[in-house]
Order: sequence, then C-alpha cells, then structure tokens
Amino acid sequence: MATLTPTLKLDSTDATSDSAFSLTLTDALTVGQPQLGLSRKATEASSGSNVELIPTGSATKYVYIRHTGKQSDGSTATTNALNVYFNSEFSLVLLAEEFAFIPVRSTATVNAISASTHTIQVEYAYWSAA
Repeated sequence: MATLTPTLKLDSTDATSDSAFSLTLTDALTVGQPQLGLSRKATEASSGSNVELIPTGSATKYVYIRHTGKQSDGSTATTNALNVYFNSEFSLVLLAEEFAFIPVRSTATVNAISASTHTIQVEYAYWSAA
C-alpha cells in the first residue's frame, strides 16, 4: 500500500466582496491496486462517443482529470469544454486548463467527450482506495 497526499489551496484578495481569504487543506489517502499513473487520451468530438477514462472497480477511486487545452494532436489549441460523465450521467464540465481531483464510487465508470467540434486531449490518472 502507498500514501497519496492531495493538497487544495485557495487564495484570493478580491474574489469575494467582503474580504480576502486563504484556505489550505491536505489529506493522506491510503491507496493500492488497481491504479493508473499519469496518462493522456483523446476524446471524440460531440458527435462521437464518450471515451472511457476510468473503469469500474471494487473500491472507491481517487480520480485526477485535466483538460489540457489542446486537441488530440497535442499542439493545436482548443477552447471547447470537456464534458465528464459518471456512468451515463453528466457530472462535470472542464474548460481549457481546468482540472479536478475527486473521489468516485467503485461502481462508476468515468467517461469524457468534447462539448463541441474539436477533439480534446485529456490528462488523467486514478488510484484505488485501500
């Protein structure tokens, strides 16, 4: 077994009208197999099919997904949104360069597709809770 240490840090001096804020949260997650290290895959355009990123499994999965801001060739920019589905339910939308790190229940498959005409190169990884 291994330990994965996610940290969330939010800072702003002007995001709220009443005050500045700073928030840092850290956790230590015990993880094991199966897992998939940092990977990339191209999604299809919205007229195509969802692309599976994360399969179902026997444990909760900690999932990292990032919209690279690039089309499937890895160099052409795109501003098309990335739609992320848990099973067949629309769950997240990521814009170019946005990312998410979220726990996903064991029975969920994570799929993605472009919201428009461009393919999108997605960076992703997952670790299973142990």
